[in-house]
This record gives sequence, structure tokens and C-alpha cells, in this order.
Amino acid sequence: MLTDLAYWVRTFLAFNVGTIEDAPLEPLLEKLSPQPLIATNPHNEVRDAVSGFLAECNLPFPVTPYDREFHNACCQAARSKGYAMDTYPGAPSLHPFMPGGVVMATTAYAHLDNKSTQILIALYTAFLIYLDDVFQQDVELVYCFNERFILCQAQDDPVLDGFASLLHEFPQHFGRVVSNIMITSTLNLVTALLLEHETQDMKSSLDAHNYPTFSRVMSGASETYALFAFPPQIPMPFYIQALPEQMMFINNGNDVLSFYKEDSDGETVNRVSNLARCHGVSKIEVVRRLSQDAATCHSQVLQILSPHREAHTAYANFSQGYVGFHASLARYRLNELIC
Repeated sequence: MLTDLAYWVRTFLAFNVGTIEDAPLEPLLEKLSPQPLIATNPHNEVRDAVSGFLAECNLPFPVTPYDREFHNACCQAARSKGYAMDTYPGAPSLHPFMPGGVVMATTAYAHLDNKSTQILIALYTAFLIYLDDVFQQDVELVYCFNERFILCQAQDDPVLDGFASLLHEFPQHFGRVVSNIMITSTLNLVTALLLEHETQDMKSSLDAHNYPTFSRVMSGASETYALFAFPPQIPMPFYIQALPEQMMFINNGNDVLSFYKEDSDGETVNRVSNLARCHGVSKIEVVRRLSQDAATCHSQVLQILSPHREAHTAYANFSQGYVGFHASLARYRLNELIC
């Protein structure tokens, strides 16, 4: 069972990736038809929560076909940077995790004009999925990552060497303050994985109402994914005040859009379940509250950004693509609610 500390990276990013360049991608991606919700669906309350979230945010349910051309460009860029991209079984390699990055970059960040920045986002996402995977196999590699990154020392894993190298590229794509926030957010994600490992036997306190959200934010790199939405030519003061609300939209929105899959699978160790226990309410009531909070934050972000048209447009495109990320992946099983 997963604790809520790693919940964000594993629900938002880490889906089953059984595909590489020449393999069929249909098991990963599923064409979903954005038609009205079926009233006879047995999971009416979940359906209504998802429907209400999309309606309150005035967001469509777009499905993005997998972009093989972009996939190939990402693989080529990874190889040109010297990243471990072997394809034979058992080799430490970023290659099997590339589809996750491709879907992320071509949905939530499809509005970015700079292809090299889109590729950076795809590679970053693929590295995060790999990081979580290697954490499950060898926690010691992750324990040393932050220290070695700060000291510019080699990692004990060739893929993690590539990840450290990629983080050092952030200032080439984003401003100094923005790239600093992104790197700090990423290092916090690594720390959150370690915190999960050291608190796995910790008894959850019913009075620790804010801990599920604290751990959710720490483990999600939501600052990074929020800031990715804004092209570097947009001045940072135009959008930075919207960052807290944008992060809540990202976190809560994922909780709402992934709840059906998790609840159907019987998952009980996640933010929704923890909040339900802490507050003594049903999980569907937590989902409703998170949906409303996400919609409120979405509206606030648009209002904060309204004086700056480019920033406003960038976020509007991101929020639609963010929903599209969930819509385009069969793992979220949203086709069972929306068909």
C-alpha cells in the first residue's frame, strides 16, 4: 500500500507504462469520447463530483492522441544528452518511462511554443517516474540523491546522473527565481519519498488535519508543474501571486479525477481517505469539498492573472490540458464515467 506522501507522484505521474517506441500504445492510451455523463452509471456520486468539477471550472474533457513524433524527439534528445536509454531487459534506463513524459508534455503543456522546453518537461516527468520506481527497488539510491546533487557528486545510478544533469539545465529555460523554486520543489519530492519510508509504521493521528495536505504538497512537485505552464518570456511578477491557488487546483483536481480509479481498486491510503478519517466524513464528501475548492482556486487564478493576457491564456490552456492528461490515460478509467 502507498502512503499519502508518495501519492501525488504515483497517481499523477506513475501509470503502468508497458510501451516503448515500436510497441503498441493502445493499452496505455484510450480514445475517450467527451459525451454527456451516463445517468445510469452505478457510481453516480463520483460521476456527479467529476461532472461538477468540470462544469464549475468550465473545462472540457479533451482526449489527445499519443504523439509518436514527439516521443521520438524526446528519445533522441535523451540520447544526445548521454542519458541511459538502453532497451535490453534489466538495464537501468529512462527509455521505458518516456511515454509518461510524452503524455504530460503534449497535454498540459501543449501550448508552449518552445519545443526544447516541452522536451525538458517530458524528460523531467519520465525521470520522476523512474525515481519512484527505483525507490521501490533500492531506497539507498534515493537517500543519497539530494546530498550528491547539492555537492555535484556522481549518483550511484546512471539514470539518476541524468536526472541531476537535467535539473542543472533549468536556469537555461526559466528565470532564476522560477528555476530555484522548481529545483527546491523537486528536492522536496525526493525528501518526501524518504519521509514515507521512515514513517511507514507511524500511526495516523485523527487530530493531524493538515498533515495529509502538507505531505501531498511536499511529495508532488506541484510548484514545478504549475510554473511550467508559463513561457519564460512572460515576466514572473505577472503570475507568481497565483501560484498557491494554482497548486491547489492541481492537487485537488487530481484527487477528484483519480478518485474513481482508486476507490474501484479498493485503495485506502491516500489523501481522500486520510482526510475522511481525520474529519469523520465519507470519502465522497471529501471529494465534493476538494472539487469545490479546486473550482474556487481555478476561478481565483484566472482572476489574479486577468490583468496579464499572456499569463491568463497560458494558464487557461494549461488547465484544459491538465484535464486532458487524465482524459487521455486509460489508467484513470474515466471512460467508465464519461463515454
